[in-house]
Amino acid sequence: MDRSQPTTGNLMDTHQRLIADILTRYRALLMLSTIQAKGDGANEKPEAIAVVGISMKMEFDGLYASIKELLTLSRRMKELWVFGPLGRDDQGDRTRDEQTEREVARVAEMLGSMEADGMRALAEKCGGTWEPLGVEGGGEGQTQVGGGGGVPA
Repeated sequence: MDRSQPTTGNLMDTHQRLIADILTRYRALLMLSTIQAKGDGANEKPEAIAVVGISMKMEFDGLYASIKELLTLSRRMKELWVFGPLGRDDQGDRTRDEQTEREVARVAEMLGSMEADGMRALAEKCGGTWEPLGVEGGGEGQTQVGGGGGVPA
């Protein structure tokens, strides 16, 4: 792994630190906002109110910065996961990808077969015939109806 890219553990440690910081700052904001409701006379002085207001502004600014940092970290983790080295450490990825491709091809064949059977039954019910066109006939998924006396193709 490139030294400039942080490991998954470091990213998760940073994530947990940011979550803890956000919760701590939110708690401090709640405590500061309820200081006036406690009812003791010391909180009624203009100096105390000013200190609480400044403290709330500082806590809010810190909360805002932590949230922005958390969003940046989550975007970075997503980019590393999609485009970068995260999730590529597993040796079984190639095997799983090949197995998935085989299963997708098998399901596509099964769905194509079910569709072909349904179209064939519908054509026979209407007195015609149906057969799928090959690749040279215009590509997959196209059909050809015949023998139905004026049934459009």
